Amino acid sequence: MNKETGKPSFPIWLIGDSNPKNWQDILEYPLDSKHPARHNIWTSVLEVIQRNLFEQCGKIFNVESIYIRNAIESPSSKPKGDTLDWNQTVINKIEEFKDLIELYKPPIIITFGAFAFEFSRRTESNSKNKNFGYWGAEKLGNEFRTRTDNFDIKTSNIIPLLHTSISRGFFLESHEYFTKSKTENYFEYTGKIIAALLLKHKNELNIWYN
Repeated sequence: MNKETGKPSFPIWLIGDSNPKNWQDILEYPLDSKHPARHNIWTSVLEVIQRNLFEQCGKIFNVESIYIRNAIESPSSKPKGDTLDWNQTVINKIEEFKDLIELYKPPIIITFGAFAFEFSRRTESNSKNKNFGYWGAEKLGNEFRTRTDNFDIKTSNIIPLLHTSISRGFFLESHEYFTKSKTENYFEYTGKIIAALLLKHKNELNIWYN
């Protein structure tokens, strides 16, 4: 599996968890569209984003240029959910990722799931480390609201989404915990908020199809 796809100079990045253990020698890219996980965690959000953009400004953004990578390549390097101090392999990956952010300064970094969020969060100088098991659906939802409410186009904003918890046995609870509503649809909820950010900064973001 290739380490990355898309253009790191593109303003929107997607950060997955790790390479899928059983298919990493078969699939081509992180969040490969052949793998169902991509469609469980991203396609439904993307559809809402693009629909809202088109309805409100007659544009959609260039999906092919999104920069996509996993937090780490090898799933065997991933620490346990209750481990606070991570192994040197993962620490090195965080430093590499931090250097990449500083080089390209993407305004929007969307992470999928607890580990990818905590991994990305550890690149922030003011963040206190957590074990990634701390980040359940409710806490990720709180972070999503805080980070989108305080979005600053001049900085790199790490915005968490759910990983496959939204498509597994407790998917209804995930909708409720993340959105803080018994009736809200997680995909509609997150897609509309992200679309609103893109619309607010549409003249500053070079993301649109010509």
